[in-house]
This record gives sequence, structure tokens and C-alpha cells, in this order.
Amino acid sequence: MSASCEQCHGTGFRIVERDGREFAQRCDCRPGSAGGGKDDALAACRIPPRYEHCSLETFEPGSPSLRAALERAVDFCAGYPHLGADEGLGLLLSGDNGVGKTHLAVAILRELVEAKGARGQYWDFHELIREIKSSYDRETRTTELQVLQPVVDSDVLVLDDLGAWKMTDWMNDTLFYILNSRYMAKRPTIITTNYQDVTREKALAADHLRRKEFLVERIGQRLRSRLMEMCLVVQIQGNDHQGNNSGGCDGIGYAISSVIGIVIFGHVFLQ
Repeated sequence: MSASCEQCHGTGFRIVERDGREFAQRCDCRPGSAGGGKDDALAACRIPPRYEHCSLETFEPGSPSLRAALERAVDFCAGYPHLGADEGLGLLLSGDNGVGKTHLAVAILRELVEAKGARGQYWDFHELIREIKSSYDRETRTTELQVLQPVVDSDVLVLDDLGAWKMTDWMNDTLFYILNSRYMAKRPTIITTNYQDVTREKALAADHLRRKEFLVERIGQRLRSRLMEMCLVVQIQGNDHQGNNSGGCDGIGYAISSVIGIVIFGHVFLQ
């Protein structure tokens, strides 16, 4: 990639339009993939078969807000691992089911492994908790340390569906250990959640007859505070389009909703 490239401005990707849809396309200035070892590195990421084809190039930004989210992902990948004053900063992708959070998270992981040689891991939050709990079984040969060490030490971690389960004290302590360890080591973490992020004060002041909780109510103030220190918040609002999903990935191949917004650092951009 060339930092002076007039087409991609050093990111390695260009936003192009095909058949009325926008896509991220690898720029001509970007060197080709070497294959081989990169395939092994991707296999080590534990990306589920359902999400194996998720990439920046297959993400369809069918609205200005989704395009902004894609551009944020492209910039994040281009800046890795040197993210300036925010070195080690990750992303918190928040939004309803089907808006493309998991696709974007896996796409970032794939790009960093293929283009930057990063070592990464994907974990569904519930699956990770279950794996840790199973290590306490005397009949298993896996220890807690064997489960946690690669999660803590991987260059990039994708933690999917945070907040899907109400946190117990043990779960809260375990997750804080993972996130705090990665924060102290300046290792970026990409997190997805279906719950909107607001401050504890706003959550307490909100209408308690609302149908859905906020993230701080699912994970607690201590964890949210740590997340705000280690992640940029990208909150995508829209309808659930998984029913129209042709690719089996959160938010692929859908008809874009009429109103979708993206919130970055509390600023709302609506189409």
C-alpha cells in the first residue's frame, strides 16, 4: 500500500459502486496476499463457518451511516498497530440484530490477520464463558489458564454478543480480568453488543417501561467504564434484516432500512 495513493489515501481500500450498491474494494496499490501461512493464521482465529466469508469487501454499506461504519473499520485496519495517541484502542459496535456488527467485527479481524500479520481470536461471549466454566470440571484436561491465555495474549480479540447474558459476579470478574489485561497490554479488542451504550445516569433517568435494557444495566458500571477507556463506540441503529440475509452473516445481503444512524462519541449522523 502507498500512503500517497490518491485513490485509497493509504488505507488499501476504495469504496466503489456496483449495480447500485457500494462495496469496499482492494486498491491496486495494495500487494497481493501470500496465502499459506495466512490460511493457518485465519484458522487459528476460530471464526465460525457461518462467518468465514465476512470481509470488508463483502460488507454492503447501503446507507450513509453504514458507509461511515465501514470507513471507520477501514481506517482502523489501516492504522493498526500504530494508532497514535490511541494505540491499543479497540471498537465497541452496538446496534440491533442484523445491522452488520458481527460482519464488520470479523472483517476487521480477517483484514488484520491477512494484511498486517496479526494473531487473532474470535469468541462468542456466551461460548467463552461456557468454555471457562468447563475447565473447572475435574474430568477435563483443559485448565482455566489454557482457555484464558490465548484470549488475553492475542494481538486482536473479537468478543461477540456482549450482554446477551445477565452478568453474575463471577462472569463480571472474569470479563474484567480479560479486558483489563488487554487494556494494560495495549491490545485492541473488537466488541459487539445488541445493547445501546449510555451513561449510568441516563439509564437510571430513562423510562423504566421501555422494552430493552441498556448495556450498563447488563454488564455493570465497572465494566462499562473500562470499555469506554479502551474502545471507540460505534452505535448503529436500524431494523433487523437477518431474515433477508443471503450469506448467513449479520447484516449481509439485506434491504437497507429507511432510517439508520451511527453514533460516534455521542455525535449522531442520520441519513
